[in-house]
Amino acid sequence: MLRNGSGAVLGTGVTETAEEAAPVRTRSRVRLHPVLVAVPIGCWFASTVLDLAARSHDPREFTTAATWLVGIGLLGAAVAGFAGFVDGLPIRSGTAAYRRLLVHLSLAMALILAYLVEYVLRLGAPPDRAIPAGVLVYALANAAALVATVVWGALVAHRLGTALPDGGGEG
Repeated sequence: MLRNGSGAVLGTGVTETAEEAAPVRTRSRVRLHPVLVAVPIGCWFASTVLDLAARSHDPREFTTAATWLVGIGLLGAAVAGFAGFVDGLPIRSGTAAYRRLLVHLSLAMALILAYLVEYVLRLGAPPDRAIPAGVLVYALANAAALVATVVWGALVAHRLGTALPDGGGEG
């Protein structure tokens, strides 16, 4: 919208005062969690792709890379989880937003634990072959759980928006 010096929207004849044109005040800050979760999500999905590739190509390189990616994803998840905890602090307990946050937190913690188990299983597998079929099935189940956790986290972020209202996220 283009405005002239008096606040009128050009071509409409409608004027707004400075108060009407001002945006709603919110405590706006950059949320780090949505940015940081890209590391574990990317690592864990890539590890699953490499596990599948190891079935038809050189298993040693793919299996080693996939194991490293699961480990890097675990480290990234710890950092992203802390950032998510800090991002969630302003949300008042007892609200719908807080309950959604608790579900996401529970899913994420269970997922981190599942990937930790997968990492230990990988370390016990022979490095010169593709991971055993049971570990591959477990990795695929983890990938499915990862999708559910990401979708739930996106719903939490969508419901909260990018800035918390002065009411502390009562949504």
